[in-house]
Amino acid sequence: MATFTLGRGLVVRSSTRQWTFHRRLDQQTVQLEDAEDGSIEKFSVSKLTADILNGKLHVVRDADERSGGDEARKDTVAPVASLKDHHRASYERVVGYVRYVRRRGISHGQRERLAIAIPIHAASTGDSDPPSTTTVMRWMKEFRESGENPGSLITKNAYRRRQQRIPREVRRIIDRMLEKHYFRKHGSTLHEAHDRVLDELERVDLDGQLGSVSLSTIRRIACEVTPYDRDRIRLGPAEARHKWRFIKPGKYVSRPLERVEMDHTLLDIYAIDDELGLPLGRPTITILVCSYSGYIIGFYISFEGENLARLLQTMKIGIQPKADIVAAHGLSEQWHSMGLWECLLVDNAMAFHSQRMRHITYELGIDLEYSAVRMPWFKPTVERYLGEATQMLPVPGRTGKPGRQPDPVDPLVTACIRFSDLCKGILQWVVEVQPFQIHSVKKARPIDLFTEGLVECPAPVFADSYAQLDVLAGLRASVTVRHDGLVHEWIRYAGDALEQMRREHKGNFRTEIVPNPYDLGQVYVQHPRTREWVIATAKDQDYAAGLTRTQHKLIRKACDQKLTLANAEKLLRQNRLKLFEHWQSAISAGKQLKRLPKDQELLRRFSALNAAPTPPRQQTALDIEKQFACDETPISMSRSIPIFDTYSGDLA
Repeated sequence: MATFTLGRGLVVRSSTRQWTFHRRLDQQTVQLEDAEDGSIEKFSVSKLTADILNGKLHVVRDADERSGGDEARKDTVAPVASLKDHHRASYERVVGYVRYVRRRGISHGQRERLAIAIPIHAASTGDSDPPSTTTVMRWMKEFRESGENPGSLITKNAYRRRQQRIPREVRRIIDRMLEKHYFRKHGSTLHEAHDRVLDELERVDLDGQLGSVSLSTIRRIACEVTPYDRDRIRLGPAEARHKWRFIKPGKYVSRPLERVEMDHTLLDIYAIDDELGLPLGRPTITILVCSYSGYIIGFYISFEGENLARLLQTMKIGIQPKADIVAAHGLSEQWHSMGLWECLLVDNAMAFHSQRMRHITYELGIDLEYSAVRMPWFKPTVERYLGEATQMLPVPGRTGKPGRQPDPVDPLVTACIRFSDLCKGILQWVVEVQPFQIHSVKKARPIDLFTEGLVECPAPVFADSYAQLDVLAGLRASVTVRHDGLVHEWIRYAGDALEQMRREHKGNFRTEIVPNPYDLGQVYVQHPRTREWVIATAKDQDYAAGLTRTQHKLIRKACDQKLTLANAEKLLRQNRLKLFEHWQSAISAGKQLKRLPKDQELLRRFSALNAAPTPPRQQTALDIEKQFACDETPISMSRSIPIFDTYSGDLA
């Protein structure tokens, strides 16, 4: 232990602030000055000393000039009670000399005064062999540099390790055999290592001078390595960390939203589309949890895989106020979380380690912290609530964990929960159930810890725009901008900004776009020259607004199945073949017509197929004869019949 003097020069520091001793008002109150802004604060002596003892405040520099600075202070624990008798007697002798010369006001550099004082103290205590002046000067220097810690005066022989009685040659052989056969991945047993040591001793020691080694000696030497290091070498680092996992004591956070944990998992249930009834699959839930209170501040459910867009959507929900979300679903409780947090704790997924994820945290002004590899117990709060979120799901439509066994569940048969109902059920659990669960150790509810801790938190911080974050989180694609806009995922986008870009480039051009997989109603288009991003909206907003990529793919897949059931391709192919046969027959008939004489009757037969009018044909004698052959058909003449006179053919 070390001491401090409540006077000028005393400096104490907390986790965020540092104070220096200003003055004492009375016997029970002192004033401390803030080292940053110079503000004066009152502290009671009892509270100040209690905070220093509890570790809330740390003494940086003592007011006594004889003690060293913060670099020299060492909080060394002096186990005086565990010392042996002769070591305790030596410690009392050294402390007696040091305290005697300090009471006489002698510093460690006053050699002449020390030479006079040492014999006087030796005669008073009956010490027949007093130490030299140099030795006492060394004791005083060590005592001063340790911050007047008496533990620095304990002799180093009290902790000296004894020399082993095994010959060095035998120890080298034992260490080499253990390292070669025992301390390795899936290494041999100690019995096998012992046999190999004995065999090596017989091969090296031909004269038998080194002797033999017992199995207990091999076990004792092997146990000099700590159990964790043995398992780390023999079982592997991952299994050793999982076996010897340990959570250090103490509070890592002191207020809400100081540290937030994020993780995701697949839900053990199949969901169906609200309108089409199509099985959408197993959704992925991403949760944000406050480490201090265990209060869930945001979640997001989607069907997309590992991407930054899903993480960004979760962070947006965690930042924004949620009164409208609660009111829209008619919940009885309030969702109190809002605003940015200070540190985000994540695992080692690829999306979290991406450069764009770091840029997103830079834009939001939060720190990004990674949990150790294969150590989920470093973020236990979010891991616990992910397990609870999967356990509270209804039984119909549930399935087993992936990878454990073949999944025999058919989603077309068992899926019965609509996606909107699934989201509302999880929202009810987050707002009305989970915050009111009583923690068995803390004996408190998450909602109480969160709301009471908000008093010590600063004002909430929000983002003024998410456009930059959407561009950072989206996956880029290269498209061609034409006069009718651009096409992505079979959806056409257009806008005045695209028209202006095309006019500047005097025609079509290629550029990059960033679509939002959770809203295909608009995309971000990059200007090829200025590298700025503009928004292009979909032409069919009734279809694309608020449409996710997963829904879009399922709709197109359902349309393909509908066309397959209607034999659309087969019917189209048959109709095409009929059209081809018609044109072939028409071409053949046309060629034959060109070889025949131009008969008026043949033209008349095909006049019905021709849109051009046919010229009138003159009536022939044959036609008139055919009309007289029929008695029932009256003959109409266009002019009257002439009268002819008779004459005689006799000649006079």
